[in-house]
Amino acid sequence: MKFLFSLVTLVFLTGSCNSQKEATTNSKASSAASVAEKQMISDKQKTIGQNYDVAVIYEARSRGFAKYAYISKAKVMLSEDRSLQKMDNYVCDTKDWEDIEQLLDAIERKTFQNLKAPTDKRLYDGAAHTTLSIKQGDVVYMTPTFDEGFPPKEIEKLVNKVLAIAEKVKKQ
Repeated sequence: MKFLFSLVTLVFLTGSCNSQKEATTNSKASSAASVAEKQMISDKQKTIGQNYDVAVIYEARSRGFAKYAYISKAKVMLSEDRSLQKMDNYVCDTKDWEDIEQLLDAIERKTFQNLKAPTDKRLYDGAAHTTLSIKQGDVVYMTPTFDEGFPPKEIEKLVNKVLAIAEKVKKQ
């Protein structure tokens, strides 16, 4: 009986030691995985570098009318050509881009596609169909269409800033 009790105790102790080894091994593995993941992310950022462009794109279209504005940290591109063949390029002012970045920080991009247009004039040709997009690297967040001049409240300041920058660079 004593022998059986000692054998059971030995198995129990061995089992508990192995489970501790597993837990220690698992935590070391997950720690190594998180370090590898962080390294991969930083390598990706280094590789992408300046190509990880953030930009705001405003586009309004109706019959016989088109307005396109692309604003990034480095440049402003404007066009009134429906096919975007004729594009005017300008340098983006640092202060203007800082203002855009502050406005972008205040916007929740995940809910961007769920914004509701306050008016429906575009449905009967009363206003141009307009969209606003935020491009981050290879990801683009786009609003549903809204009437030109009547953006959803959540993005109204950003739309107005984009249009103000477009007018400012045209005058230069």
